Amino acid sequence: MILCGGDALIDFVPVTRDGEEAFVPKPGGAVLNTATALARLEQKVTFLGGVSTDLFGDQLIRHMEREGIDTDHVDRTAHDSTLAFVTLAGGEARYAFYDDTSAGRRWTGTADVPAADCLHIASVTLIADPSASAYADLAERVSPSMVVSLDPNCRPTLIRDRAPYAERIKRIAAVSHIVRFSEEDFDYLYPDTDEGRVATDLLLGTPELILISRGPKGATAYWAGGRVDIDALPVDLADSIGAGDTFHAGVLTALAQAGKMNQAGLAALDAPTVEAALRFAGTAAALNCEQRGCNPPDLSDVEARLNG
Repeated sequence: MILCGGDALIDFVPVTRDGEEAFVPKPGGAVLNTATALARLEQKVTFLGGVSTDLFGDQLIRHMEREGIDTDHVDRTAHDSTLAFVTLAGGEARYAFYDDTSAGRRWTGTADVPAADCLHIASVTLIADPSASAYADLAERVSPSMVVSLDPNCRPTLIRDRAPYAERIKRIAAVSHIVRFSEEDFDYLYPDTDEGRVATDLLLGTPELILISRGPKGATAYWAGGRVDIDALPVDLADSIGAGDTFHAGVLTALAQAGKMNQAGLAALDAPTVEAALRFAGTAAALNCEQRGCNPPDLSDVEARLNG
């Protein structure tokens, strides 16, 4: 089982209807997107975090239940739901967040953590306390006993003080076994720093797999055995919403299918396994990009594209 801890929010996705611009509310957020992708890729998933009792929170819970995401460890509170308005430029998504007093940000942690193979954390709820410290503490607590997966998914427009935020992400990365940076995340966290050097330094500690996702330029993986690069698949681009989240879910799924979703398995990764995980993840992300909004593919769709 994979625990997904962090943001579940409402993306207001732009549409044109009858010649007028409008926004349609869709369940989203980096962690919920990843949880949704994992569930569609036939992984057992539990969501861990705060969700509002308002009408948007109800929409999020209905989405989780419909997708088969376990909600037993969701903390429902009267705080607002996080809202994100999405704009698209050339298919690339940009976001305006409304999040200061949200249920996700107010999450203070839990002592009741179910047994799982992996804890995945990411994004908006890692920016400010109390949720940021709660998830950092949780990652440190479970790191000796389960795989910890981190996707910073930095949101600079929400970060009021870069230095403590960057230090917190590096603290979490130090106890994580799988870390993925988008190119934009890496440049924000490690400005003017060589990517390979950072990966090498991280691999001296807890991390076993460092991923750099490059959108239409493909992806790179670093692990103790070296480096693998893959090209992105050609896509009929609708938009890129949720592509990185789906990619991350694809990597976790491929590792689980290969029997590597454990610390011993990650420590024994080889080049064929890493390359296969990247290609599986890249295929899932490509299929997502051919849909409007975050709409991850089912496992059968990924397998059909890989085998076709």
